[in-house]
Amino acid sequence: MTATRSGAPTSDEYRQAVSAIIRQIQKSEVLNDRQLAERLGCSPGTIRNAKSEATSLDPMMLLGIEKSFGPGAIDRCLGLAQVRAVALPERMVGVDPILALVEALHRLVEAQAVDSEGGKRITRHELGKILPELRQGRAALDALIARADTR
Repeated sequence: MTATRSGAPTSDEYRQAVSAIIRQIQKSEVLNDRQLAERLGCSPGTIRNAKSEATSLDPMMLLGIEKSFGPGAIDRCLGLAQVRAVALPERMVGVDPILALVEALHRLVEAQAVDSEGGKRITRHELGKILPELRQGRAALDALIARADTR
């Protein structure tokens, strides 16, 4: 499905993005429909319907996903508008941004080692395994940028 003439995403594209978000969360967090529904305060049917692209998710539900699973959780949906979520500096309280960035870089270097799964080429599987560290590093960098940006 392509965007409409105005460049706005279509309902089908939105439903596909939401379905992908739910599937990714369930895979990375090892949650079934019922468990995810409990975390988000909705019914398992809501999760099933959104995952099968039968219905759209309410924007409040998307905000709940972002809040529960962190900055970047709904980036596939936000990507339809060619944007992504960025953690506010307040969210990074208690996290050393430098250590978060170093950890993310360290995990990337490990994934690119000659004896790693993909060798010098990082595989999608390897990236999936280090996704939490990558997101934490990105959030730390975004928080530092937000602190510096005094416009």
